[in-house]
Amino acid sequence: MALQNLLQSPSTPETTRRPEWTWKIGLVLETPELVSELESAISEGGATKVFERPASISSFEVANAVEREKPDIIFVELARTSKAAAEWILDVRRGEETPLVVAVHPVAEPSEMIAALRAGSSEFLSLPVRPAIYDAMERIGSMLEARRSATSERGRIAGIVSAKGGCGATTVAAYLGAALQHHQRTQSGGKQAAPAPNPLRILVADLDYQSPGGSAAFGVTPRSHAGNAFESVRRLNSHAWREHATTVSQGIDLLASPADGPQNDSPLPSATLPEPWRIESLFRFLSRQYSWIFVDLGRHLNPSNWALLQNIDELFLVTAPDVLALYQTRSILQTLSNRGFDKNLVRIVLNSNQSSPQDFWVESIQQMFDMGVFGVVPRDENAVKQSGGRFEFPADTTFGRAMIKMAARLAASDSAHRNGRVA
Repeated sequence: MALQNLLQSPSTPETTRRPEWTWKIGLVLETPELVSELESAISEGGATKVFERPASISSFEVANAVEREKPDIIFVELARTSKAAAEWILDVRRGEETPLVVAVHPVAEPSEMIAALRAGSSEFLSLPVRPAIYDAMERIGSMLEARRSATSERGRIAGIVSAKGGCGATTVAAYLGAALQHHQRTQSGGKQAAPAPNPLRILVADLDYQSPGGSAAFGVTPRSHAGNAFESVRRLNSHAWREHATTVSQGIDLLASPADGPQNDSPLPSATLPEPWRIESLFRFLSRQYSWIFVDLGRHLNPSNWALLQNIDELFLVTAPDVLALYQTRSILQTLSNRGFDKNLVRIVLNSNQSSPQDFWVESIQQMFDMGVFGVVPRDENAVKQSGGRFEFPADTTFGRAMIKMAARLAASDSAHRNGRVA
């Protein structure tokens, strides 16, 4: 870390900060002014102080407190500890990477900063701790998030593309996640089963830059949109993410399309494709936050959704039983094949359309494309209408049962994947 990032220089005014810290914190301090200022900042940020010890006590006693309380961060006056800083940190951590250590000192002495960083501290603060603590804690939060993500199981990312407009890709994206949740709940005891011990977290990411429909499908007003998320991807953590995701129902969030959300606060034009590194970074972050991410890619293949396609685990191609939709389906499959996309990752979903000719049977379509149809969804406009402004999954309708059937297949495929088998 550059030394100038640690100096107490003016930054964002304190009154504009809205810290939201959910970490457990330990204090190992001697200077009363440091104790007072840090306790005030911790209280303001919403963090929990789990212990406080004088810096002069033995590292063994602090290590016991760390083992018992398991703080995420400890603030310590390394200049006042009973051992040399590097040795003290080793004793306290007992071979673990956490807690992260923030060295504090009454004054910003360069020699103390350098010694603390060399000893293994992640940050250095001095009086007054505000406003520097806000930037320091933002960096600390990113480090904690990265370490937790490294040990967590990665979620699955499914792209959903429509063969042509009106095939219902947005509907499939919106309801398949809810069907997965319903399937998980009912596996342990029927419709009234208690919530699963590890309930699925679902994100529907509406990245259709031409005809977005995620917010309309869910009946919600998005609080932000994907353009803002891509722009701030360097600073994302689980707390900052709340500014971008719109809650639809318990366990289901929406990331609205840039063409569907508030436009006045984003530096990215709604139709601007983010740089590849932003796409990769955002998808990597999301896969650590959610069990499943369903990405609405819009209609057909185009430069925008092709760039997104490089980061997904499987692709749902939603078609309909009419000549134009099936022609476009063939075209998409051919393009995917020409570009080296694994055919085994493609799932064809037949979304029925009552106004179209009904002479295209599933068997014929499977023969036409030399691949199975993953799911058949009946057209049922009444089933997908929201009542009272709330999103509800229509489990007892023909539409709902078809979605649950697909969800069961998807869950089985995911289980096989995680167990190292080919579904």
